[in-house]
Amino acid sequence: MKKIDFHCHSTFSDGTLEPRQLVAAAASAGLAGLALTDHDTLEGTEEFLYWGRRKGFLAISGTELSLEFKGTTHLLGLDVRPESSRPLELGFLQKFREERNEGIYRALEAAGLPVGRDRVLHFAGLGQTGKPHFARAMVEAGYVSGRQEAFELYLGLGKPAYVKKRRLSPAEGAALMLDAGWCPVLAHPVSLGIPAEDYPEVLARWKAWGLVGLEVYHPSHSPEVSRFFLKLAGEIGLVATCGSDYHGANKKVPVTWTLGNSPLSAAVLDRLREGLAAELSRRKDASAA
Repeated sequence: MKKIDFHCHSTFSDGTLEPRQLVAAAASAGLAGLALTDHDTLEGTEEFLYWGRRKGFLAISGTELSLEFKGTTHLLGLDVRPESSRPLELGFLQKFREERNEGIYRALEAAGLPVGRDRVLHFAGLGQTGKPHFARAMVEAGYVSGRQEAFELYLGLGKPAYVKKRRLSPAEGAALMLDAGWCPVLAHPVSLGIPAEDYPEVLARWKAWGLVGLEVYHPSHSPEVSRFFLKLAGEIGLVATCGSDYHGANKKVPVTWTLGNSPLSAAVLDRLREGLAAELSRRKDASAA
């Protein structure tokens, strides 16, 4: 059965493989396709698509936005119909990220743990700077023994160097995707951290905002949690998707994760296209009314 992974990261955000290496790894693993969903950026997309075409591999443009909602709320945007879509304009999100990063530098300095900007940028490489790069600089400086400790003691939610980033609302995030003809998919919904009984109402609201897909199979979901979300997706009318959320060496999840942990076939891509077309049609009719 051919399978597609709709969620992974490269060195252009917080992954450790370059886009061309991601294509090679996914193709060698036996995946039929892969979506590059770096955080708040499309910088690695051109390289990713080029190597996909060169290897005859289905490479899908994407991104992952952090939204202002409950818990950890991430929205994937997938360019599943590139022939009729437009590039996403994400420059303003980079400003939000830069503001957050400046706050982290100041917070670490106030905590007596200053890190050199040159070292953080070194770890970020060609990609945008994120918290994992601060963590690596902290390890190098000897402040913590590992990246996990950096998050647990300083960079994580509620810790001394945690700085909240300005974010879009769910409705704004979905509209951003749909206005460009991209498909919005809610990533790892368990991370919303709400009671199970609240999910039907919450996801119905997201559906009304334009949500098309729901990431049912993800490393943070137990089999029971995946069954729960699969049932809800069917009831609400969302397309069930899968994603490894692969980060290379930054997380202990292999690029082969979806092959052994998701029963979904590559036909999910067709269902996403159909769902997106239906949502775009609904929005057009609503605006004309």
